[in-house]
Amino acid sequence: MAMKNRLAKLYHSRKFYFVLAALVIVALLPLVIGRDYIISEVLTPIIIFAIYASSWNLLAYSGQGSLGHAAFLGIGGFVSALIARSSGFPPLAALLVGSLFSALIGFFIGLTCVRLKAWFLAMVTFGFSVIIGTLFSQFDAVTQAVQGFPTPLIAPRGLPFFYMSFAIAAVSILSIYLVMKSKMGLAFKAIRENELEAKMIGINTAKYRLLAFVLSTFFAGLAGGLYAQSIRYIQLEIFSPYHSFQPLMMSVIGGLSTIEGPIMGSAIIVLIDSYLYGVDPFLQTSLGPLFPAVSNVGPYLRYLGIGLFLIVVVIFAPRGVTSFFHRLYNFIRTRLKGTTPEPRKEPKPSLTTRMRSFIRRQFRGAKPK
Repeated sequence: MAMKNRLAKLYHSRKFYFVLAALVIVALLPLVIGRDYIISEVLTPIIIFAIYASSWNLLAYSGQGSLGHAAFLGIGGFVSALIARSSGFPPLAALLVGSLFSALIGFFIGLTCVRLKAWFLAMVTFGFSVIIGTLFSQFDAVTQAVQGFPTPLIAPRGLPFFYMSFAIAAVSILSIYLVMKSKMGLAFKAIRENELEAKMIGINTAKYRLLAFVLSTFFAGLAGGLYAQSIRYIQLEIFSPYHSFQPLMMSVIGGLSTIEGPIMGSAIIVLIDSYLYGVDPFLQTSLGPLFPAVSNVGPYLRYLGIGLFLIVVVIFAPRGVTSFFHRLYNFIRTRLKGTTPEPRKEPKPSLTTRMRSFIRRQFRGAKPK
């Protein structure tokens, strides 16, 4: 009943029409562009990494951090690909099995580390990503991770695979949104704001932190399965540290603890990743005679571009790129109404009295843990 009420509330809100318009635009974009390279190498990765970044953002929403999310991306990718390749499972069913296996591993990791603070947990997950990558390489006879192998597809590459990924991403991000707006999400937010106060109110912080970790790893595994299929090949590179830092950068650039932030961040990072490679031929032609070694630097310009963009966003827009759009929307709305916009109130570091009383009502009868 609560889920039905939240869906009804979303349907009657103004945000619903913006979301619907965005979905229509994204669905029609490949038909307008019509180029297979852009559809397969740009638009599809944006959708897949939106799931991946949203999974990390859900974990951050509960006050936790991960610097080794590539471990769960890789587990989901390898398990789904191996099952579909060796046992003849339908790729879509194998994708679900890979996601569930990733969540199972996440459960055991979370169970042992659930009481660790944010950055201690982040270091543990980073160490786990290194360990899991080593294990996959050492058991290469089973995993075939060193050389890699082709992955079966849930749909033919191009438009069919794009729309299948788009449907899965829409359901996944909607599920994450409903979790964030549910009683569970309220507990996540309370833990993030002030864990000690959340315990005093009666929230079982260990339980909800573990739930956040399991849900996050499930969607990370789902993104890993789709990513392996989108590049049609999987190997040890999926466990690289770059893939661990990707969702963090996407969430911070887009906007932490928002549903639209990771989506926008994934679009920005994938676009930078895709098009900065084109600078290398320009450098070879224009600067090659003066700096013979400059061509070796060209491919790494994407890291320079991403790093500079991240620095600018953190300094000038700590709430992410989406904050600009929120301000623009509020400015236009107040202009149309002819009223002066109210000054933006900064959130307090602790739970407000109003939020505290609301949480008490939601968790009435619970004893402090």
